Amino acid sequence: MNINIHIIEDSMEEKLDIFCHEANKERLQEIAKELVEGNQKITCKKDDKTYQIRLDEVFYIETVDERLFIYCEDDVYENRMRLYEAEQLCSGADFFKASKSMLINIKKIENMKPSLSGRFEITMINKEKLIVSRKYVADLKEKMGL
Repeated sequence: MNINIHIIEDSMEEKLDIFCHEANKERLQEIAKELVEGNQKITCKKDDKTYQIRLDEVFYIETVDERLFIYCEDDVYENRMRLYEAEQLCSGADFFKASKSMLINIKKIENMKPSLSGRFEITMINKEKLIVSRKYVADLKEKMGL
């Protein structure tokens, strides 16, 4: 496989063209998607400091008492936006709405199983357990390809 990178002027729009065999199409689409999404960031605060967190580092986003929290593997950050604004920011990424107050990154899911009353229990790769409301289980299944 040849890889060519051409340096362009700052005023020009960046683009990515991929030429591949049909058998590699899906894998290369996923790689290209991760390249683009890896650049998306969310501004957060923790301990009076401001951080730029990449969306692919976020495990889930939750609102509690009208405050938005961004959960990463080891840290929790806060942001002033509303959940619907975070949902718009994450719309192209691998997030789905798990309840009226939570967005979950499907790339950080270790496993999942049905729970009580049609809900699902998700175990994240950091072993944290989250619940998907039954209203959103169909969205989860669709995102996971089930």
